[in-house]
Amino acid sequence: MTAFICQSEYSLTKEKLFAFFEEPIGFDTLVGNSPGVQVLQRPNSIQVGEIAILKVPILPFIKWKWVSEHVEYKKNEYFVDTQTSGPFRKFSHKHKVEASSKEGFCILTDEIEIDFFLFPISKWFILPMMKKMFLDRHKVTAKALSCDFKNLFCGYS
Repeated sequence: MTAFICQSEYSLTKEKLFAFFEEPIGFDTLVGNSPGVQVLQRPNSIQVGEIAILKVPILPFIKWKWVSEHVEYKKNEYFVDTQTSGPFRKFSHKHKVEASSKEGFCILTDEIEIDFFLFPISKWFILPMMKKMFLDRHKVTAKALSCDFKNLFCGYS
């Protein structure tokens, strides 16, 4: 199993950033940024028990059904969604928001526990895709919230 982390600092409070994820615009903005992803069922919230069903591109012209369930939630701190079926052996994604040492700033950390088929070979071609996807997600989040952001780290830990 591998841990992937992408962490960025935003020029707004953690409450404002967390509220973005709680609103439908959060899901729509982030999933809408993912090329080729088809939403079959969107979650109504980020609360425990909510389910998202997507069709995600694996290879050109090949899509895989991905079912993810929200399994943990603590307001203004974190929420976790876990793959119940899909392209990975394991995929658990913790979205963590905390105050920065700078007044009025916060830090978003995407922590993913991931287990691939064909590991360890697959981790070398999955990393560039994950890194691009999460850097793009952090960028569109900042754009949607009209704030600045700075990436602090993005890669395997």
